[in-house]
Amino acid sequence: MTPSATPHQTRLRRRLADDGGAGGVLALAVAAGVLAFSLLALTLFSVLPSKAAVHAAADSAAIAAAESASHSTAERSCAIAAEAASLNGTTLLRCDVSGSEATVAVGRQILTTTFSVTARAAVPRAKPTAANGAMPTDELVQLVYPGVRENPPVSLRSDVAAALVQLLEAYHAETGDYLPVDEGYRDLAEQQRVFDQYGWPRAAIPGTSNHGAGTAVDFVNPPVVRGSQPHGWLAANASQFGFEPLTDPDEPWHWDYTG
Repeated sequence: MTPSATPHQTRLRRRLADDGGAGGVLALAVAAGVLAFSLLALTLFSVLPSKAAVHAAADSAAIAAAESASHSTAERSCAIAAEAASLNGTTLLRCDVSGSEATVAVGRQILTTTFSVTARAAVPRAKPTAANGAMPTDELVQLVYPGVRENPPVSLRSDVAAALVQLLEAYHAETGDYLPVDEGYRDLAEQQRVFDQYGWPRAAIPGTSNHGAGTAVDFVNPPVVRGSQPHGWLAANASQFGFEPLTDPDEPWHWDYTG
């Protein structure tokens, strides 16, 4: 036996029957709105990170082109920018190199639209000084100590040489070993040779190098690398003798005297 409907249930059924299906239409409209909003949100969450990635790729390509401009042709610098853009999932659309400045545009297909970004980068250049790489011989001292290269000899500014010998003696006293010293002062011709071989920023522009000022030393042959015992000792003790590591670019074997 089916229970009879209550007066409230009867009135509700009548309203639903009298609305001509409007309730169903409203429900469909709400569902469609929710779906549209979800698709919009999904699109935004997909597009925004992609756009940010294109901006980063443009910056990377511009920097790559600018950094190579000092020792490469504009065509080669743009080829390097194109490679950097490709590694970041974009395509190089335009590249202009003038002096040490580079302007590039990169693009990426995002959904149905090609999104492009233009970026500019310039590498500051230190101005050469007349004395750098042309120091008088009476301002230089030749280093004579076990582990120091003998041919050609290594020279440094007199106060730097004295500080380095103290460092080398302290290292030997503590470890029983000798640090390998293979580079000190470089004249302009030698710095030019190194610059032609390695380019900027691995090698400083001739006339701007700390080697040319007689204040830089390279612990190489074998090179003192990060994580090695000699590097660990230098990191812990070199500052006591006035030496600081070169970190830009990162060369753990290169240390500069800062006093």
